[in-house]
Formats: sequence, structure tokens, C-alpha cells
Amino acid sequence: MIPRRSLPGEALQLARRQASTLSVAQLAGFGITDRVVERMVAQGVLSRITRGICATGEGGWSQLAWAGILIGGPSAVLGLRAAAFLQGLVTEPPAEIAVFSGTQVRQRDGRWRFIRSTRSGSGEPPRTRPTQTVLDLVAEVSADEAVSLLAEAIGRRGVRPREVLQLLEHTARHPHRRLLSELVLDVAAGAQSPLEVRYVRDVERAHRLPQARRQASPVGRGRCDGWYQHYDVLVELDGRAYHSGVSALADMDRDAEHLLAGLVTLRFGWRHVVGDPCRVAAQVAGVLQRRGWSGTLRRCPRCKPRIV
Repeated sequence: MIPRRSLPGEALQLARRQASTLSVAQLAGFGITDRVVERMVAQGVLSRITRGICATGEGGWSQLAWAGILIGGPSAVLGLRAAAFLQGLVTEPPAEIAVFSGTQVRQRDGRWRFIRSTRSGSGEPPRTRPTQTVLDLVAEVSADEAVSLLAEAIGRRGVRPREVLQLLEHTARHPHRRLLSELVLDVAAGAQSPLEVRYVRDVERAHRLPQARRQASPVGRGRCDGWYQHYDVLVELDGRAYHSGVSALADMDRDAEHLLAGLVTLRFGWRHVVGDPCRVAAQVAGVLQRRGWSGTLRRCPRCKPRIV
């Protein structure tokens, strides 16, 4: 009998679907015994990724993702940042790949994190559905990162706010239930960055200012972060990385266009909105009142006597 020196075509075809990854159990299904696997590893036909998982070639991060699925068993699906990366919700693949599995997996390896919980999945490799990915990941990130995640999911990836809230309602426990509910509504209303959400929550809502229109185009070119339409007042929010160069010049041109149209533009940065939201609220209220707003600025718990 001539010893096998290559994989059968069906095995190679399966490996191609799995980023050059095969489990020992899959190899056994093609008649390749553990002893033959050992010989193929010694000959360089296969290489070991971890116990029970082999590679037919280089597969990068996708290969590790598939390895996690094969280790996790038939019910395994990728989750958290791994799923978010595959769905375009985050830009970088995680160093630790989260895998949900309905069975206990005893695998001590920093490349994978196995979570004993059942999740439905889709795609290849299977991953949690986008709405579930958002719900799971928001439980583990900061409020600011949650805003970015929701803005990407709802604004660009077609996740519906109603679906997130419905899934949240049917989730027994979630550490940030109230925060997530508020953030979904803020993002659905047009807030697209952590700074915009902080402005809505800590400046506008906390001090009972009028609600501005989000991402509106008052003069037909470009969008502003907030437009108090009845008072011809605009608010622009510049994040941690303030615009520079060509972007800054474009902002100046747009501010000039707004001024010619009778609109006042107020610009605030991260240090203003996050560092002293009460002062920002007082400044916005002052301009709005000069332009006809008859409301009264409400004190929030952090307000200082000199501000309000």
C-alpha cells in the first residue's frame, strides 16, 4: 500500500472554503487517520494551528477565525469584535477571537475566547447577526465607542433601531440597558459621533434647550451637526481630531456662506462639550434667546451657580 502523501480533492475544496483550515475530525471523514495526519505534518503537507486543527497553507486572521469555529463545534458562531469586523462595524480584526458555543470548550489559548451561550448565526464563517453583534458588543465597550458602533450599524449598515430595541426587550440581562436604549434613539435622530451624542445628552437635553435638527443642510451644501431652524442658529462640533488644512478652509468657507444667509454658527470642540457642557449650554441659550427663544435654561446636577 502506497502511503498517502497528499489530501484528496474534496478535502482541499473544503479547506479552501475555510481559509485553508481543517479539523482532525473533518480529515477523518475523508479517511485520513490520526497517524496519517502526523505523517503529513512531518512532511509539511499539513501544519498544526492548535490541537485538533490543521492548516493546508497560510490563511491569516480568517484562518484563526475558522479554527475557532471548528474548535467550538457545530453550534459555534463568531461574536463580539470578530463578528463586528466581518460585518464592517469595526475596522480592525481583534487579537482575541470571541466564539459563542452551546457546549463547554476547554481551550486555553489567548487567540480565542469561548463563551458558553447559544447564538444564531449566518455567513461563512458563521457569525452573529448584526443586531445581535451590536447588542453583545455594547455590553463590553465604553459609551463613546458604543455611539460609534451604533452610528456605523444604523447609519451605514442598515441595522434598524426598532430591531435593536426589540432584541434588547427580549434580552433577560444587559448591563447597559438604559444607556443603549437612549443611544439608539439619539443615533436614530441623527447623531453620528460620540461628541454629538454628548452634546445632545449633556448640553441640549440636560439643560432643556430646544431640539436641533441633526445633519441638516440649511443652505443646500454640506450638513451641519445641529440646526436650530426657528432661530437661524447652527452648531458645529469638532471632535478630538480637529479639522486641519483643506478641511478647515472648507469649514471657514461654509461658515461665511451661512453668515451671508443670516445664520449664526457656533463651534465647540471636545474640551468644551465634555469639559464644561454647562457653559456651552449657557452660550447656546444666550444666542438662542437673542434670536427669539423664550425658554429658560434649566439647571442640571453639575451646573455651577455662576453658569445658570
